[in-house]
Amino acid sequence: MLIAACVLIGLTGILCGLPPALASLRTDILDALRDGGHASAGGSQQRLRNALVVVETALALLLLVGSGLLLRSFVRMLETDPGFQPQHTLTAHLSLPEHDYPSQEKIDRFYTELLRRLSALPQVRYTAASSNIPVIGINSDRAYVPEGYTASKDRSWLSTSNYFIVGDYFSAMRIPLLRGRYLNASDDQPDAPVVAVISQSLAQQVWSGQNPIGKRFQMGGKPDSKRPFITVVGVVGDIRQGALDRDVYPQMYEPLSQLQRQFQPEVAGLIGTHSGMHVVIQSTGDPSTLAASLEKTVLQLDPLLAVENIQTMDTVLSSTESPRRFNTLALTSFAGVALLLALLGIGGVLAYTVSERTREIAIRMALGATREDVVRRILRSAFTLAVSGIALGLAASFWLTRFLESLLYGVKPLDLPAFFGAVFVLLACALFAGWLPARRAASIDPMQTLRSE
Repeated sequence: MLIAACVLIGLTGILCGLPPALASLRTDILDALRDGGHASAGGSQQRLRNALVVVETALALLLLVGSGLLLRSFVRMLETDPGFQPQHTLTAHLSLPEHDYPSQEKIDRFYTELLRRLSALPQVRYTAASSNIPVIGINSDRAYVPEGYTASKDRSWLSTSNYFIVGDYFSAMRIPLLRGRYLNASDDQPDAPVVAVISQSLAQQVWSGQNPIGKRFQMGGKPDSKRPFITVVGVVGDIRQGALDRDVYPQMYEPLSQLQRQFQPEVAGLIGTHSGMHVVIQSTGDPSTLAASLEKTVLQLDPLLAVENIQTMDTVLSSTESPRRFNTLALTSFAGVALLLALLGIGGVLAYTVSERTREIAIRMALGATREDVVRRILRSAFTLAVSGIALGLAASFWLTRFLESLLYGVKPLDLPAFFGAVFVLLACALFAGWLPARRAASIDPMQTLRSE
């Protein structure tokens, strides 16, 4: 890559230096000496320089529009409510080995005892364990069928993202309760009814306009008289299971202790266990200070266990923003470089024009033109170049931004604020680039210039 970059830089220098080198071969030496070295470039050369500046400006506008769209998408994503509050929350993953924890009852006892010990630690408010945590992008999709549900042609079965939880999961994650109640310790009793808490989107998917509390459903893709019914006891707010820019998916929360009770008795013993869980701790202070205590508590219960992915929920949430943040930063960097090149092009062309037209400017000032007239004339040239590039860039942007649609969130490809913002920035920078050579032209002393000529 380094060699390729060096080769490209060398070729670029040669290609850019070749046209003026060839032009100098056609220069008449006597005419150049007779003109005192002030031979001006021909009209074709001036048009070529202007055309290059216009193209640079158009490319800069195109990249500015793209970066503006991505930046607005990123801001919209940051404004999206994840459905929970990540502050002061620590999470870690545990996976219990099957040979040491062969039954679901033993797994339940381990997590119950772990949460009891963690709750006794200083600065700990709530503790819980869950088969999934928000925004990590993992959906445990399971089919379910509501009581009395009739399949339609466009939807033969329903599915939901499933969470098996232990402890005060909703309080630890601060997921709001909308109706009914949370799951509690009484649901873990062997003779307790099989219950679940569902998300608002799931309630609307099946029981829109109805009170879902007390409604029943079965797990599986179709009704089965041997499967027990699960009763809805609460409705909570939706959470973002994947990244914040992904659609909300229906969620269902069930006690881990009731996992095998969802199936008919003759097959319940054949259902596998759920040993991999995410431990969630909400603290009153900095949650990262509880990492060592968490590891120590786990090792006290089982010295052979490894605690994985200890991190705060703020870190988990931030990691889901990384791809969009990188795309925005990359395109904004390219846009900044393109804008700088366009400004250097406008400033360079105008500075060269001023140096070529020094005699003309001096004569105009000697005949009565004011310094403000000279500045306006140079700025008008900068404005003309910028507007030409903006017109070309807008035409390209209207066509090319549709390819960014898959990267946008909450923003349309033809977002007017992004377009107007890019045009404003480019015009302001172009006028600034033209102001520097304009100030130089206005500072010319006409008498001294004409005397030297």
